[in-house]
Amino acid sequence: MTYTPMIGGPGLVGWQILQNTMDTQRTAFNKTPEITREAAYFTETIGSIGSAEELVGNRRLLSVALTAFGMEDELDSKYLVRRLIEEGTKDDEALANKLNDSRFVALADAFDFEPVITRKTQEEGFAETVLVRYEERIRANLAQTLTEPDYVADPDYAALFAAQVEENLEISRAYFTENIGRITSAEELLLDPELRQVATTAFDLGDRARSTTLLRRALEEDPAEATALSNVLNDRNLRAFSMAFAFYETETSTVLQTEGFASNITEQFRWQRFEDAVSDVNEAIGAALKFQRSLPELAANDLSETAKWYNVLGSTMMREVFETALSLPDGFSQIDLDKQVEVISDRARQRFGIETFSDLQDPKTLNGIIQSYLLQDQISQSGAFGSQQIALTLLSTIRYDRDRA
Repeated sequence: MTYTPMIGGPGLVGWQILQNTMDTQRTAFNKTPEITREAAYFTETIGSIGSAEELVGNRRLLSVALTAFGMEDELDSKYLVRRLIEEGTKDDEALANKLNDSRFVALADAFDFEPVITRKTQEEGFAETVLVRYEERIRANLAQTLTEPDYVADPDYAALFAAQVEENLEISRAYFTENIGRITSAEELLLDPELRQVATTAFDLGDRARSTTLLRRALEEDPAEATALSNVLNDRNLRAFSMAFAFYETETSTVLQTEGFASNITEQFRWQRFEDAVSDVNEAIGAALKFQRSLPELAANDLSETAKWYNVLGSTMMREVFETALSLPDGFSQIDLDKQVEVISDRARQRFGIETFSDLQDPKTLNGIIQSYLLQDQISQSGAFGSQQIALTLLSTIRYDRDRA
């Protein structure tokens, strides 16, 4: 059974009702069998997909993926989708960049099939396992040092020395925790003096810690092999050191296998389907809902101001909302694109106080644009009445506090 969103009226009235009931309605919509079934299938299956060709060859997966980015109308355009994904967005000449459609860029960015090699050093909690050993070793050495006659005879100096050791431990902990995740090879580890010192001390390697050649061989050779250096030397500490970092192991995956990828795409899929369902009830309110979700994401992007406005003009939905809210004339889209950017950004500044695109992350600013869009749209849909009378009627039917977002 399909859930139909309840709007309750056109324009600002319907928008306010939808906003007040959004959580309840989305929960009910997301529980519909089709949405639940397709989201579950995507979550269970997407990790096994290793190329754009495989993705476009699975219609169910492709449908969820394209819907998530508002591209469900491209479901049969397999060649286009494959090219978008395979070419990515790094090259200015890539198809996604040339087509001037923000949906295509977002899809190509998300479905990156470039292999990623992950190491144990990048696993959550890895730093802590090494640091525990390191700090135990340092404190054991400290306790032994403090039993020497010079320190026993001078408690103040001993306390100062111990405090300094603890301070150094905190510095080493912070550095190791912050930097070990970027290490993906034995060479990188050994070239960083501070990381190397923590690692070799943690495994009590003694004089062996001075030999880069020995350490590199030990780190790169699997102790499971009888010929591995740690076995040849019969060094238990060296073997533990090698196994802890395990640079001899290679795990290759793509972003599709990373934690959170499937849940992110399926959440976008659910949102898009809900927005489409709202659009089926009232097209203008559906566009406003999509605008409400999309604009803050674009505003937070690292793109330049001009590039963000180009994205607006390249999106049918964003362009429609802005042009209507700003009362831009028919034929505006026919003038030079750079001139369009100049005009629309200037009008947005004058009408809504948008000095920079990042201002659109402010809910009050965003809501002001949406309200203007819906009001102008309803006026245009009610040609049988005078526009001033329509505006007064609409505004008298709703109450809202401008200071509330």
